[in-house]
Amino acid sequence: MRLVYLGFVVFMFLGCTTSIPPITDYRIQSKIPSIEVESNSCSEISLKVQSAFSSNSIMSQNMNYAQGAHKQYSYTQAQWSESPNRAISSEVVKLLRELHLFKTIQTSKSISKNKWLLETNIEDFMQYFNKDATSSYANVVMTLSIIDSMTSQVIATKTFSSRVQTESLNAQGGVKALNEALFNVLSQSAEWLREVCR
Repeated sequence: MRLVYLGFVVFMFLGCTTSIPPITDYRIQSKIPSIEVESNSCSEISLKVQSAFSSNSIMSQNMNYAQGAHKQYSYTQAQWSESPNRAISSEVVKLLRELHLFKTIQTSKSISKNKWLLETNIEDFMQYFNKDATSSYANVVMTLSIIDSMTSQVIATKTFSSRVQTESLNAQGGVKALNEALFNVLSQSAEWLREVCR
């Protein structure tokens, strides 16, 4: 009788528990484009990369997506391991260091004085679905501005964008497409920086 009672209690306990699927963390890690750089006018200029400006949703680890014209949601079982704002700022710094255009590249936390500042404004970084959720694409839009730190004058500014269709209609497909779109934007940015320093 005790075994029957014990079995009933265990069965009830197991029946009342619910299993919650684990949340998957995704990373923003784009390949850094390889671009040959000839002698340039920026080789003696120090550059500080400011933290990127963006909307609050891009500063969050929540992985958002839009559907139709006006609806926005968050994936419940997927999130960013680091907010897109911080991750993209890091990718921009990596790009600049790989290009070897400037004498030094400093991050926003540096107390050093630099001749130029680079401001980044992330205007869009999201996966979009059509109204019926039958197709999806990733969109990345980013504006870069180079500013003279002494005069606060804008030396050069340009907006870059890329739209990439997703291979699958889920968070994983969105992440892959967003990383590809970010690579495209970084490639465009590298070409522009090379022109600025020519």
